[in-house]
Amino acid sequence: MPVSFDRDRDAAIDRAHEQFRWFGGGWKVNAELPGPAAFDAASQFVTKDDIADSIPCGDDVAAIVDGVADWAKAGFTHLALCQIGGEAQPEFNEWAAAELLPALRDASFA
Repeated sequence: MPVSFDRDRDAAIDRAHEQFRWFGGGWKVNAELPGPAAFDAASQFVTKDDIADSIPCGDDVAAIVDGVADWAKAGFTHLALCQIGGEAQPEFNEWAAAELLPALRDASFA
């Protein structure tokens, strides 16, 4: 599940839009695209609002827990969180250890 962590939600949305706007097309579309130019063309109309609606952006723990709950309800028992943007990875790791992972452990996904 992609997430775009940043203490500044707008910065998180900007980064997700820049690096993950292809996510807006869905897997059926993405599987058929032959290369970067096709991904760029297919995602040119994906807006920042589209990204913010489909990928948790910012530092809202509840938004990520809710996203994980959707996967659990679909029957998944394992899930990888993909932090968008390498430059934000160290701060994401610290935040996840302190805030996100405890919230996920406490959540009931039954």
